[in-house]
Amino acid sequence: MLYLKSDKVQKRMTESSHSCTGHTVFHQSTHQDLSEMDFERGIWGASTRGDIDRVRKLLDKHINVNIPDSYGYTALHYAARNNHIDICNVLLEAGADIFAKTRNDGATPAHRAAYAGNLNILKLLVGKGGAPVLESRDNYGRNCLHHAYRGKQKNTIDWLLESYPNLSSTKDNNGLLPDSVGQSTNEVHCHELNIWSVVDK
Repeated sequence: MLYLKSDKVQKRMTESSHSCTGHTVFHQSTHQDLSEMDFERGIWGASTRGDIDRVRKLLDKHINVNIPDSYGYTALHYAARNNHIDICNVLLEAGADIFAKTRNDGATPAHRAAYAGNLNILKLLVGKGGAPVLESRDNYGRNCLHHAYRGKQKNTIDWLLESYPNLSSTKDNNGLLPDSVGQSTNEVHCHELNIWSVVDK
């Protein structure tokens, strides 16, 4: 089996201009369109960068903490994915929706935290919303344990299996248990801004 960064995948990600870790993966030019500028200046960009002062300033202006960006991601999605627990706390205090789902995948902030292996944030979210936070399923039927396996996050997997063993018996829409996901030879992953396609040798 061979791993390579294919032109096809790069083109696909260029067109979507969105990644698991941030708003933009590739640019065809250095020009930012209005939606990208809105992202950078808004609560989503501040939550991605870990700019807590900016987040607080925006919240003081009574911005809707649950307002989604053009992809359906909320500030809590970005803070949880990028391991900014202080910002997660601020957003939760302001009424951030723990169960907010992205437009295409139906992913929650907890799904993003599990995929990234941000265990402290996952525990924080569970402390606010209980087991349903972990049991919540995305549009593909995957719970937090599925996402932890997809991200190959051993510490998160171990904690979930020990604390919430029932998650391991949940099958996704393809009939896959958590420990079976992420093994498909044609699946495209985005992690830490490295886009790889997996093809049979």
